Amino acid sequence: MEIITKATSFFLLFILAGWIYRSWRSLSELNHAPTLKLTIPVVRHGRISVLIPAKNEEKNIADCVKPFLAQLREGDELIVINNCSEDRTEAILKDLGAIEIKGQIPLSPSLQRGERGGFFYYLNTPPTPAEWTGKNFALHLGVQHAAGDWLLFTDADTRHEPGSVNASLSFAEEKKLDLLTLLPRCLAHGFWENLIQPCAMAYMGLWFPIRKINDPKSKVYFGNGQYLLIRAGHYRLIEGHKGVKEAFLEDFALMKKTKEMGARGMCAFGMEIYGTRMYDSFDALWRGWRRIFLHAFEQKPAPLLKCALSVFFFSVLPFGALIALSGRFSASLLLCILILVITFATAFKAYSIVNAKKCYVLLHPLSALVFTAILSDAFQMALFKRQTHWR
Repeated sequence: MEIITKATSFFLLFILAGWIYRSWRSLSELNHAPTLKLTIPVVRHGRISVLIPAKNEEKNIADCVKPFLAQLREGDELIVINNCSEDRTEAILKDLGAIEIKGQIPLSPSLQRGERGGFFYYLNTPPTPAEWTGKNFALHLGVQHAAGDWLLFTDADTRHEPGSVNASLSFAEEKKLDLLTLLPRCLAHGFWENLIQPCAMAYMGLWFPIRKINDPKSKVYFGNGQYLLIRAGHYRLIEGHKGVKEAFLEDFALMKKTKEMGARGMCAFGMEIYGTRMYDSFDALWRGWRRIFLHAFEQKPAPLLKCALSVFFFSVLPFGALIALSGRFSASLLLCILILVITFATAFKAYSIVNAKKCYVLLHPLSALVFTAILSDAFQMALFKRQTHWR
């Protein structure tokens, strides 16, 4: 019995040390993280082409597009690439005033303009070739018609703030960047979204620290396809989406190529710039985050297993130990309580950063358990070399 008690205390001390290290590292990373603000006035010089791939996005496309139309300046353009949608996506784009691209872009004064003079187009794509992922193929086709000095790739499930284009572009120009990728605030609805989304986003930040992403000497790379702002010349230099046509995480691949060639890539907090609601059902959450982590770790079983075990040991087991030890007062019980305090405090900070609902911090053990299962599913897919698909 005494041996079991000592083993339990040793295990809990190990968990406590791990959480102290995690918390210290997380706070340290925050001090190194660039943060974009919506400041006025903002000076930016280059023209921008905003490109949005859309496949069956009738629920999202209007809310994504409208904020951009009010921000386009003379020479800017917004291009939505309709990737074989079977819903009302194209009809909604027409209702909003978008002009279909057939062949070359028609330079007509009658084209729909944003309030500041930018152009608004949409492009229908043919079916995706076998050697491409759908998103990469759609964006590759869209870029062929883009004339901006900068290319902003974003998703239909994002929501952008007024002034966001000027803020991000002026930041990239001031820092002399070739690629800027931004992390969003979390837009979640319903129980499962609020439970899983902030947890998954927080762990992504833990395993892909911004300081290392932005360090040219570090081999750590990360990109967020929900917001990729790339200098057009640099995009052509790295062969754009054609150069990563088979990649399920084209954002990671583009940042990797950027760092490998010694160009300036940066990841920053963009919570004031935009938000995203990535998935709207439990099934979509599971499949989406499974795909993201599977390819983020390059379909390698070992790191996925390591991550799954890490989440389970540090974020699930301590709560089980608390229940088991709650019958009587002991040093192990005190260690459990201390672990709980640090765990909840760290989770609260993470949820605050992405603007998630704080009340769900109290359900961190459950979210960690579900997230462990998602990572385990990604692990088995990597182990048995099972394929994923972009819709």
